Amino acid sequence: MCNSIEPQGPEAGRGALRAASPSPIHARQSAKEVIFVPDNTPKKRRVRPHAGAFGMSHFRLREVLICAALSLFGANLAFAQHDHSSSDFEVFVAAEAFHGTQQTRLGDADPWIDADVVFGITQHQFRVFGEYYISSAERDLERFQMGFEFVPETVLWLGRFHQTGSAWNTEHHHGQYLQTDITRPYIERWEDEHGIIPQHITGALFESRQSIGKDGAIQLSGGIGAAPALSGQALDAIDLIGSNPGRHRLSVTGRLAYLPEYVGASSAGLLFGHDDLSVSNARTLALLQSREANLSIYGAYVDWITEPWRIVAANYYVDVAMDQTARNESFMSGYLQVERQLPRRFTVFGRVEDSSRMQESRYVALFDDADGDLEIALRRQALGVRWDYTRRQALTLEISHIVSLTQHSNELRVQWSAAIP
Repeated sequence: MCNSIEPQGPEAGRGALRAASPSPIHARQSAKEVIFVPDNTPKKRRVRPHAGAFGMSHFRLREVLICAALSLFGANLAFAQHDHSSSDFEVFVAAEAFHGTQQTRLGDADPWIDADVVFGITQHQFRVFGEYYISSAERDLERFQMGFEFVPETVLWLGRFHQTGSAWNTEHHHGQYLQTDITRPYIERWEDEHGIIPQHITGALFESRQSIGKDGAIQLSGGIGAAPALSGQALDAIDLIGSNPGRHRLSVTGRLAYLPEYVGASSAGLLFGHDDLSVSNARTLALLQSREANLSIYGAYVDWITEPWRIVAANYYVDVAMDQTARNESFMSGYLQVERQLPRRFTVFGRVEDSSRMQESRYVALFDDADGDLEIALRRQALGVRWDYTRRQALTLEISHIVSLTQHSNELRVQWSAAIP
């Protein structure tokens, strides 16, 4: 049995819940209204058999979520009585039209319409953050975190979160409105979009931001918890409201960043991740010829804004260790995106993605199937324009050329996105 307790205590020096990383460019520019920033993306939902996490035979969080929901209800009742409490609520919606050559509809083009609901509650030093994704094909609790701020700007979270070793996803999250372009780099794709790097971890997340020098800051983030399981042709992260296949082993990720301005938009840093993945599918075992794939990821990134320009770049080195040393492999992947603001609230952008040795990797080949879609891109060039034509609404056009493991393709995408309220 769990009890819903009305929050009490002296007024804290901190207000609304802060995002885990600096908010995106569209949330930070002086010409645009600041919005509450989430942290994750859309997924195809699969029906899964019951299994465990960390080797446990029964991993379910329904009871915890029910208790948390009751606690949230009690906290909301207290907001009227405590002016030092705060709450945030945002809904990001998007609709997209897509045309591609030499392929069927891409995974990250699905669905054609979606909504991403983000909420946060701050009560004294306690934090609650969640993100719920809704589409015609899926209802999924993407993130749910409960945290405690020990000292200003230092928070320990428990729950399901985005791994800290991603340059793109910790900044842009799931809401399409938050990113200038329509697509995300292939190396940064979510697990159920045939992403090859784990993005959702369930466990503990530590975040801290401390001032350095006159205006700058150092940001440190680290996560430890249960990694996705390698099942079939996809990574299966722990589902907070469903059952979980496979064995979920250890994941450790980290991010060390320098911010030239404490509350500014620019940052640069180093990324790290280590994920132990167990193979739970006979076909995957036959293709990989190993019962496990242990990923070690080393990266560096820069996200720098000098009005009216913005540069976003990242490069990853991925080492894949099998159960036999002779079968170990590695590859590299990176991208560079340049954006420029124009008059009348237009922004033009271009992105180049490239890789090395991905086409030789057995691990990467696991995520490519024979349905004609482009699950894996070795190289990509994209150009586009975004128009923020009214308050919290935007239209975006993007064209791209993609080289995959087996074919070339051209794409045209048009998207409407918005933030509510």
